[in-house]
Amino acid sequence: MNIAFPAFFILILILPGFIFQNAYEKVERTNIEKKPFDVSSSLAFFYALLIHATLCFILVPITGNEVDYKLCIQLLTGSKNLPVAELTSISDNVPKILAYFSSSFFIAYIVGKIAQSLIFKLNPYKSSLLAFDTPWYYELTGKLSDTKDAQLIKLSCLVESKDTSFLYYGVLEDFYLNSDGQLDRVVLSDAMRRPIENDQRNSQDDPQKRFYEIKGDRIILKYDDIKNINIEYLYMAEENE
Repeated sequence: MNIAFPAFFILILILPGFIFQNAYEKVERTNIEKKPFDVSSSLAFFYALLIHATLCFILVPITGNEVDYKLCIQLLTGSKNLPVAELTSISDNVPKILAYFSSSFFIAYIVGKIAQSLIFKLNPYKSSLLAFDTPWYYELTGKLSDTKDAQLIKLSCLVESKDTSFLYYGVLEDFYLNSDGQLDRVVLSDAMRRPIENDQRNSQDDPQKRFYEIKGDRIILKYDDIKNINIEYLYMAEENE
């Protein structure tokens, strides 16, 4: 047997764990948690073990089939003397083998998304017991605690150019994180800006009058160009008549 086959077989076995982990820790535009590679690999192995245990001991017997564990061990150890009967068994059951691994990939993804939804539903705030560990996600969604759940978020971003510094102010519409879980860019609507250097010269003016509106629906600011960010949380409360 080719020495690369056992490594490929191990990879296929562990792959459901990585699929589950990626589905669990990813939402659109956001990498929720960032772990060291060794921790991530260990968790993926553990998740894959749980998925295969569920399939082998619960789902496979329901279909009337069984797993040949002896043959699996021979494949994992790279045995060079597989009996003809074992090779015939593999070739005769290729559709079932493909169905098993396809099911494991699909189940891993679906269960990962379900687990993620449950975490967000049962632990929706940064102060929640099982909240995800992310430096930006809860801050920029306004979900700090059950008493501080913002309905609207405004940002003031100081951006330096070659000649001067500008303060951009607007409603946070969206944000994107990079592969390391750090802020990559923010999207503002109803944006305005003003040059900071004019503040001292026009210190007597109304601060709001120093801003001028930016034409367009949305403006995108790269985090690398932003020196600091001020976050303004706005809450909507119902008034009793």
